[in-house]
Amino acid sequence: MRILFLNQFYVPDVAATGQLLADVAEELAAQGHEVHVICSRRTYSSGADAFAANEVANGVHVHRVGGTGFGRGRVIGRIVDYLTFYILAMWWSFRLTKMDVCVALTTPPFIALIAFVLSKVKGTRSVIWVMDVYPDIAVAYDVLREKALLYRVLTRVNRVLYRNAAAVISLGETMTERLQSLGAPNGILHTVHNWVPGEPV
Repeated sequence: MRILFLNQFYVPDVAATGQLLADVAEELAAQGHEVHVICSRRTYSSGADAFAANEVANGVHVHRVGGTGFGRGRVIGRIVDYLTFYILAMWWSFRLTKMDVCVALTTPPFIALIAFVLSKVKGTRSVIWVMDVYPDIAVAYDVLREKALLYRVLTRVNRVLYRNAAAVISLGETMTERLQSLGAPNGILHTVHNWVPGEPV
């Protein structure tokens, strides 16, 4: 099976999502699957350009895209970094040969839109591995109001993504309940608790 993972960060970056993703990607590669990861060359902490553009690491084909590197200091800089990553990740996704499955994490938010487009254009099955529930997390941090139009629009986008996915993976029971309330169908929801990076998967 040909599997594509989408996430802004991947090892050797220290971001937890990248570490967990590497455990799964490397295990799938060891089982004989062809595994590709599209991520950023920029580091999680500083936004510096630090990693090789393309490499095969422990059997995983890693494609790192460039983009802006404002880092996490300011919200506007982070948004610009997200946007440039979206554009370049989309370009790389279509440049690769058709994948059987595309697994999108949630960094940056709504990166699963790329998996959705691939499902419609290329017939690739879409899987969403939810690490953070957006836009709810923005509401929790008072960045966005729950009654705002943008919140309602993004919530509807999520509902479309969930209902078109082959599977939605949650990291805990509370998140699973929240995803159900946001429109993720019960039949495709799977709860998989996070582990300590490096543990056997």
